[in-house]
Amino acid sequence: MNEKNNYPKICPICRIGKKFVFIRDFTKEQVKYYLYQCFECYVQFWFPQTIVDQQWYEEKGNPYNVRDLAGLKISRGYHKFFLKRHKNLPKGIKVLDLGCGTAEFLAELEKIGHKVYGLDFDREAVKIAKGKFCLKDVYPMSFKEFFQKKDLPKFDIITFFEVIEHLPDPENFILNVKKLLKPGGKIIFSTPYRERILPDLNAWDFPPHHWTRWNEKSINNFLKNNGFAVTHLGYVEGLKILSESVSGKFKTRLVGKFLKIASERKKSLIIPKVIYFLGKMKDLVLGKIPALFLWILGKAMKRKNGIIYVEARTT
Repeated sequence: MNEKNNYPKICPICRIGKKFVFIRDFTKEQVKYYLYQCFECYVQFWFPQTIVDQQWYEEKGNPYNVRDLAGLKISRGYHKFFLKRHKNLPKGIKVLDLGCGTAEFLAELEKIGHKVYGLDFDREAVKIAKGKFCLKDVYPMSFKEFFQKKDLPKFDIITFFEVIEHLPDPENFILNVKKLLKPGGKIIFSTPYRERILPDLNAWDFPPHHWTRWNEKSINNFLKNNGFAVTHLGYVEGLKILSESVSGKFKTRLVGKFLKIASERKKSLIIPKVIYFLGKMKDLVLGKIPALFLWILGKAMKRKNGIIYVEARTT
């Protein structure tokens, strides 16, 4: 841990901090990562940092592809909260969703009467968005490629749910997002809350999947440093994330494995569907029931859990 190669020279988030507190280490595929917290901006980041390419997200073994079995419907708490909170938005506003996935959220916004745009570098997800929901302005490309497009409009709202923790360079990302906002425009995003109960039991909150961890203070610092002010901050999916934490140690990854086999051999999805259903039953018994107890305990202790939901405007 004390080797010079394992200690960053400058904070990759604020680019100011040079002093860090060591939180923990983690090894994945023979690569050892170190989690630090910057004394300047208070963001926690993993080091060293690399970028996961689109192939990782497109492989059938990747957890995102369980969407093939879960069905195309709005299921995430941050999407539901947005739609409830902004149900009276004026018709026709322009909304850009960065990391739109299969775009159920955008499809709902278009149905309401808004002009929607989205991108995701998972080409299979964008193919579903175009085919299932007939969305025109969704693009299979990286953020870098999208930000370099010359014909982009300005947007009233830009969303990026569960995106920022994936980025080794969130500052460059947020500044590019800022350029695409109309005057008075708003960003709305979410990220896992690092001070939730049992955070280290969530396998997805480690590299090379996630590169940063956030709380209220670090989010406020990051946005302030980049010309934004928080207008709303809340929490969603407290019970869901707790359930994933509790049941995470019992994951077999069988659904992803059988999905990959079915895709490569063009086999029926019957077996993956059966395994998916059995997995849901297992998660109920081993995850949701114990998580309910922890969630109630957390409420009694006024402990915040789940995912942080943030809205902010330019200053």
